[in-house]
Amino acid sequence: MKAVMFAGQGAQRIGMGSALFAAFPAQVAEADAILGYSIAQLCQEGPLERLTQTEFTQPALYAVNSLAYLQRAANASAPDYLLGHSVGEYVALFAAGVVDFATGLRLVQKRGALMAAARGGGMAAVLGLDEAQIQAVIAEHGIADVYAANFNTPRQIVISGRREAVAAAEPLFMAAGATYFKMLQVSGAFHTPFMADAQAEFRAFVADLDFAAPTIPVISNVTARPHDPACLRERMVEQITAPVRWAESLRYLLAKGLEIGDFEEVGPEGVSVVKSMVMRTKAEAGPLDPAVLAAEEDAAREAAARTAAADEAILAAQEAAVPGPSAASAEAIAPAQEAGEAVAAAASAGAGAESDSTPPGAAPAFTAAGLGSAAFRDKFRLKYAYLAGGMYRGISSVELVVALARAGLMGFFGTGGLKLDEIENGIVRIQESIPRDAPYGVNFIAHTHRPEREDQLVDLLLIHGVRTIEASAFMEVTPALVRYRAKGLLRDADGRLQVRNRIIAKVSRPDVGAQFFAPAPSRLVDKLLASGALSADEAAMLAAVPMADALCLEADSAGHTDQRMPFALIPAGLALRDEMQHRFPDHPLHIGAAGGIGTPEAAAAAFVMGADFILTGSINQCTVEAGTSDLAKDMLQDMQVYDTDYAPAGDMFEMGSRVQVLKKGVFFPARANKLLALYRQFESLESLDAKTRQQIEERYFQRGLEAVLAEVQAEAAPADLERAARNPKQRMALVFKRYFSDTTRWAMAGDADHKLDFQIHCGPALGAFNQWVAGTELASWRARHVDALAERLMTATAALLERRFALMRSGGN
Repeated sequence: MKAVMFAGQGAQRIGMGSALFAAFPAQVAEADAILGYSIAQLCQEGPLERLTQTEFTQPALYAVNSLAYLQRAANASAPDYLLGHSVGEYVALFAAGVVDFATGLRLVQKRGALMAAARGGGMAAVLGLDEAQIQAVIAEHGIADVYAANFNTPRQIVISGRREAVAAAEPLFMAAGATYFKMLQVSGAFHTPFMADAQAEFRAFVADLDFAAPTIPVISNVTARPHDPACLRERMVEQITAPVRWAESLRYLLAKGLEIGDFEEVGPEGVSVVKSMVMRTKAEAGPLDPAVLAAEEDAAREAAARTAAADEAILAAQEAAVPGPSAASAEAIAPAQEAGEAVAAAASAGAGAESDSTPPGAAPAFTAAGLGSAAFRDKFRLKYAYLAGGMYRGISSVELVVALARAGLMGFFGTGGLKLDEIENGIVRIQESIPRDAPYGVNFIAHTHRPEREDQLVDLLLIHGVRTIEASAFMEVTPALVRYRAKGLLRDADGRLQVRNRIIAKVSRPDVGAQFFAPAPSRLVDKLLASGALSADEAAMLAAVPMADALCLEADSAGHTDQRMPFALIPAGLALRDEMQHRFPDHPLHIGAAGGIGTPEAAAAAFVMGADFILTGSINQCTVEAGTSDLAKDMLQDMQVYDTDYAPAGDMFEMGSRVQVLKKGVFFPARANKLLALYRQFESLESLDAKTRQQIEERYFQRGLEAVLAEVQAEAAPADLERAARNPKQRMALVFKRYFSDTTRWAMAGDADHKLDFQIHCGPALGAFNQWVAGTELASWRARHVDALAERLMTATAALLERRFALMRSGGN
């Protein structure tokens, strides 16, 4: 079985529907005539401010979703069920043949205009509480003007009502255990009794419209059951003031036998909106009780039988030409009316092998599960004290994170260099693919010059309930990190402070680490408090906890590196931990080791020095699950420990920060360092001498610098363009940095024509790993799976420690 779903408001994107508008010109022309403006222009060009206004959003989504379904219908079989979230339900009705395209658009246009006219209302997303808990908060505090409006998942609920009352309720819901509360940018109290006037006008509007019986069952937002054709018109009117029972709709379909993979979201390309709710609903509550469903269906069958009997009696009476109903027919008609009521009631309810030196019969002193800190493993629900770092641009891919999570290990999704919708799509796919409590995390890279990107990512993490992040490349604590930490703080019934949003800060300097093992800076807390981003309770709780749960001390490694030595860095980190721990007796602090770990010897050294956990990086880039090209993996598979070099970091080019990269078989390190030298030597592109300019145009960019500049200007952020317009040197930096993005893109795509310019971040740990597994089945990357690699490394490390300590105890004999 298959269910097709359509999202509602929130799914709109500038650029949506471009290919669809070209494919369905007749429908587009019909839409333009009805709406009085170009639907294609609105969706493709915006502006965003207009597209996000309810009276424009709803027709736009209806049009794009409907055309997307028409495109699907031409290439796939019809689904078994249809459902749409709020305005998306009208698309489901169109897909089921209840209304034609034009009628559906007119309905949505009227609905959107009525809802947009509402004023004084507000809505807020509340995560972490179920329906009963939401209703308990409303009842306990006597909140008369707030209602539960959208049940998106069992624990993701939108409340709606008078705007001031909704905003004032935030501390009440957070105190009750909510993990997230965010006011939504709407002006009306949608799906509540406050919309009664709009509902009355809509009822009059639809009175003369025809609604056909659905050819495919459509799940009603109001009842969370298939629409009864006889009640369909009234249900769509009722939908304006009734809550959207989306979670129950999904639970109904799960109970009917659909699996997660049977749900398909159709609509704007990009981030899924309602598909992610399926996995969460299944994890948070599961299918409806089969017994409840069976009872509903039995009641519906009995009601239908009584209705059929009544119809037969009426027909018999008519055929007998009786002027009025006889006693017998009257007795038959009464059960028919009861049957209709019963139907309505039913619808509304409801590597190289290691030898073992342990003496026969003796338990080993070292096991993979016993390495590192037990407290760290318990805190993060890990099988081993082992993490896989978040390599940028999705090299630490969804598949990599999922494989580790299913094995009880944690990987960090590599978000650096990805667009926000790509990050959200990755998070959703991870959550859909792993058990609810399985460990996973998201890499959170610093954006020194673009702090708004950090804020946007925090919003995304909070919305999707991501509980662990790997903070990378931070030189100081930022407001975004403080807000992420604060929104996960809660006092339990006994007044104990619970930390739910975990931060593992990856640092290479103890002085930076000290900031993370301290409370949030008061200057940042005060600023966030004054802006309304934090509550007074959150600010107070922040003073009682460190900013991070763990520091991962990064020695010389791939990516951004300060070339620190682990034998100096780890002891300094341990001393810092011991110094700071007394300030937080209820919150154990942890120290981990990263950089250069690719063999049992390296991992054993880290654990013996006192590391609570280890984090691997480069070795995971050369696995089946890594999100880079096969050609790049072929090159990495054969590298040795001496096959790396240092090059400027493209994202921190002007600052001179460096990354460690593969040098074997490529020109990238030499060319990247040449560009940095030119940037330091010259003040502008125009000041480059002719020979040098020709060299970098022909060999590096393979096109003229003016062409590169035009590409950059078409894609760069407005703030960057403004700086470049004022400063010729900044303009030169933007052009030179294009080489770094090109070389990464070529490597990840496996573009053989640009192989000599591949930029592949890599440390010598992979060379050591390649040497360790030489001659085994793991010599080929095609046999390397990230979870099996972790198992092999940790098991071999335990065996190595067992042998070495036994040898030392025996005096070396």
